[in-house]
Amino acid sequence: MSDTRGERLTCGRRVEDVLAQVTAGRGGDRDTHQRQCPHCQAALVEYERLWAPLTELAAEKPRAPDSVVENALRRIRGAVEHSDYGVLESARGRTRISARVVVAVARESAQAVPGVRVALGKHISGRTGDRSDVRDGTAGNPAGGAEVVAGVAGGSTAIEMTLAADYGTDLHRLGEHVRAAVTAEVRALTDLEPVQVTVIIDDILE
Repeated sequence: MSDTRGERLTCGRRVEDVLAQVTAGRGGDRDTHQRQCPHCQAALVEYERLWAPLTELAAEKPRAPDSVVENALRRIRGAVEHSDYGVLESARGRTRISARVVVAVARESAQAVPGVRVALGKHISGRTGDRSDVRDGTAGNPAGGAEVVAGVAGGSTAIEMTLAADYGTDLHRLGEHVRAAVTAEVRALTDLEPVQVTVIIDDILE
C-alpha cells in the first residue's frame, strides 16, 4: 500500500492527516487554517474525488476490493508527489502544470476585469518542517499584501488573490466578476478545475 507518512503539503500540513480526514468522511469539516489555505482546499477536494469510488462502494455495504483501495491510494500518492504541480492524466501520458502557471493565468485574467487596478502574483513553494513562518498557508508579502497564491493537487486548484480596486467600484460585484473570469480562464487554459477562488480586496485607488 502506498505510504504517505512524512509527506507534507506546501503549507506544511501532514498529508496523512488530510487523507485521514477525507477517508473518515470529514473532508467538508475544515478547521480555521483549511478554510483559508488554498493548498489544503485543493488537496481536500482532490483527495475526496479520488476516494469517491470507495465511498460509493462503502455505501453499498460490500467490502471494497484491495485493488480498488490500492488504485485510489496510488493516485492520491501521485498527487502528493507533485505538491507544486497539477497533474492531468490521459491515455497517452501525463501533463504536469506548475502552480506558478496557475498564478500567472489567474493574475492576468483578474487584471483584465474592469475595476481591478493591481493583482500581483507570487508562487509559494517548498516545505520546511511545520512552516511556522507561514500564516494560514500563505507567506508574508513585502510588496504590501497584493498577491495571488495557488494550491494544486491532481486536477484541482484553489486560488487566493488580493487585489486593489478602482475607487467607486461596486466591490462585491467586482469580486464576483473576478471569480468568474479567473475560473473560466484557468479552466480553459490549464484544464485544472478551480474548486475555490477567494478574492480579497485590500485597497482602493483613485
